[in-house]
Amino acid sequence: MKKSIFSVLYMFMITLVFTSVVTITRHYTQDLIELNEQAKIKRIILNVFGIFPDDGITSADVVETFNNRVRKINLNNSTVYAALENDGQTPMGYAFLLSGPGFWGPIHSVAAIDSHAEQILGVRFYNHVETPGLGARISEAWFFKQFNSLHINESQSGGKIFTLKRPGKASGANQLNAITGATMTSQAVESFLNKELLHFAAEIRDEIRKDTNWPEQKI
Repeated sequence: MKKSIFSVLYMFMITLVFTSVVTITRHYTQDLIELNEQAKIKRIILNVFGIFPDDGITSADVVETFNNRVRKINLNNSTVYAALENDGQTPMGYAFLLSGPGFWGPIHSVAAIDSHAEQILGVRFYNHVETPGLGARISEAWFFKQFNSLHINESQSGGKIFTLKRPGKASGANQLNAITGATMTSQAVESFLNKELLHFAAEIRDEIRKDTNWPEQKI
């Protein structure tokens, strides 16, 4: 009986100690955790504008640069991220958080276009559950860098900015190489990314047509 009570008390004390350590550690690292969470999406947005490289920059630097160079704008109930040139005033382009259904689940991405909504500046796929070694390769640099500098011309290829062709078969100006063995993921990316990019580009152009000073008055 005494052994049983001792065992219970011993386990209780061990659990209490470890729980306390975890609680105290989290308390003292909470600010760092929150900073890293803030920096994650901000780093990706800066990446698609080409303001920061993919790595080698601290979270604090990312947040500071983002706050200096990027402004949030509400566009028809959607958030647009307007990046500014080094002067802190002239728009260099706009970024959007885009998502669509993939083969195994949602694919989340960030895409940026230039200030005239005529060209893609960059695309990153930052959250998905596609198959490792197959569909998950959409996060590899060779794939997403194909989108850089693509012209946004919906008159091409049946109203698409780009089409994905079998690996090694892309030849036209708006044709990109798909991922080997990941036909469904490639089709999903082609579908939702074309649709969302054309939608946002059209909305940006509408704002520019209505007001040639857009978005300066909102920045």
